[in-house]
Amino acid sequence: MQPIRHGAIEGNIASVTVTFNDTGVTSVLKTRLGSACHFFDQFPVGDDDIQLRLDWSDIDHNGQPTLDADFINRATGKHRSIQGRRQDAHHTVSSPGGGRCYTWKFDGVSHQFSVSVKWLSSVSESTYLEDFCSAEVIRAADRNPKER
Repeated sequence: MQPIRHGAIEGNIASVTVTFNDTGVTSVLKTRLGSACHFFDQFPVGDDDIQLRLDWSDIDHNGQPTLDADFINRATGKHRSIQGRRQDAHHTVSSPGGGRCYTWKFDGVSHQFSVSVKWLSSVSESTYLEDFCSAEVIRAADRNPKER
């Protein structure tokens, strides 16, 4: 799979649905104008709100979009730096051989889910028509007088 450029999701993907394995709950992920990501609903972990997103511009070694996590300080609304214990939870690759299945872990919280994608496709077709003909023009003046 090739990465999808920022702002090009709408021309490639109709919708993305996530199914959480532990609850069976499904949700349609949202996009943001000009982004190359599909966004999950935010959820709390400790003092942070976690914003997960599938980044279609960053394809992992399994050929799937990388799962990114942003850590937003609930008190200030500001994004926290991705250092220390947040580093490992910031980027999550898909499970090998499992399609678009992910397990995200941080501070004792774990979410395992699978992602379904409805792709858009387009077909372009061209038809070419060629015709050949030939004609020979014989003028009366070019004929042999005996043939007249």
